[in-house]
Parts: sequence; C-alpha cells; structure tokens
Amino acid sequence: MKKLLFGLLLAMLPVSSYAAEVSVMPEKDADAVVVELFTSQGCSSCPPAQEFLQQLSRRPDVLTLEYHVDYWDQLKTWTGGAWKDPFSDPQWTERQVAYNTKIMESDRAFTPEMVIDGRFQAVGSSKSQVNGHIDEARTLKRQKYKMIPKVTESGQMSVSVEGARLMDNAQVILLRTIKEAATDVKGGENKGTVMKSHNIVKEMMVIGTWSSGKQDYSFSLPRFEAGQGCAVLLQNPETRQIYAGGLCLM
Repeated sequence: MKKLLFGLLLAMLPVSSYAAEVSVMPEKDADAVVVELFTSQGCSSCPPAQEFLQQLSRRPDVLTLEYHVDYWDQLKTWTGGAWKDPFSDPQWTERQVAYNTKIMESDRAFTPEMVIDGRFQAVGSSKSQVNGHIDEARTLKRQKYKMIPKVTESGQMSVSVEGARLMDNAQVILLRTIKEAATDVKGGENKGTVMKSHNIVKEMMVIGTWSSGKQDYSFSLPRFEAGQGCAVLLQNPETRQIYAGGLCLM
C-alpha cells in the first residue's frame, strides 16, 4: 500500500500573483472539529451523507472535507451498469482504511463513513452519532492548538502553527480542494441523478512537521483556479489524530 501522505518540492513550483490575501475563514472557530466524509457517486446511500456534510460545513465549530473512494468504480448494477466517480482516488481509499485500522482495528471500508478529528467514526448519514462525536471531539480539543494559513499577493503561502507540546511530531498537511461541484451521474446506483459535493479533496501534501511552540512554514504555491480552495491539517501520522485544522478563504 502506498503512502497516504507525500512530501512535495514546493519550492520548485511556479509562483503566480494573487489579487488578495487568503486566510483562515473568520467564521470558523480556532478549534473547529475536522469531519471527513468518505463517499462515492456510485453509492446510493451516499447522497444523504453528502447533504448532511454540507449542513455541517455551515457550523462555525466544524471544518468539513469530502474524499471520494475508488472501490465503487468497477461495481456494476443491473439497471445502471458501472460508474467511475470523477473525483475518486485510491489514496482516499487507503486513507479510510488507515483510519479504520486505528479506530476499529479493522481494514473494513464502507460508504458513507464520517471520521471525526481522526478519533471517531460513524455512518455518514447518522446525524445523532456524528453530532455526538463532534461534541466529544470539542471537549478533547479545548483550543490547545491553532493554525492559520495565508497566501500573499506574491504567491507565497505561509502556515502558522502553535500550541501545547506534543509527545510525537505531527505533520502539517496541505489539502487542495474543489469548493463545490454538481455531477450528472450517468451510471451505477445513482444513475439519472445530480450529485452535489462540497470541499472535495483533490491533492494532499505534507509541508512540514511540528511538535511544540510557534512555527511558521512558507512555500510557493501554484495558482488557484476558479472554484478551488485549500485546507491545512495538523495530524499525527501514526495515531491519525487531528489536532487542528484551518480552511482557506479564497
């Protein structure tokens, strides 16, 4: 299984100009809980979870991310045949399996599944269970860690991380996202429907490590296209726990 997270030689990427500075969304709490949905356009039970994720994204105490797994892509139905999700990627399947191996001690993968702060998991459409885990995660965080991503007009991105000392190094992870998309699904279990997605993760890059104090990370960033965004996570690569997250405002 290939590594879920990979480094990137960001200094080699082209620098482009920006009209304004990008920073963490002001309507999000500094200790917002990170909720990750693992989903697929080939899964008939996923649309309600994706709608629920959109509802959660409006809360100031929640940062939402959507990952499309690939194990539905080759499955055929009697009426719709197969449907390859245009946002699917095997690395998101690997990320989901890594979570479940830690949280449930099982390599089981299913959709829709939500993972909360890398600590808890639930069926993605189970609002009561997910909301209960969000409350648990907020109690555990207590504003111990904070991270702020910014992009300057010159095309340089910086991430400031600070908080209590950790026993082990955490990874500072940059995720490039598509803020929203609507797909006319022409096959699979959802054939004939339009599926809406939000904060779809397309790329993931490790930009540094952190263990204590205040640290700043700077690097060049490729130009954002219309409708793209980014998020930054502070995550333990072994336990999978997420200590903090920041969502960029474009």
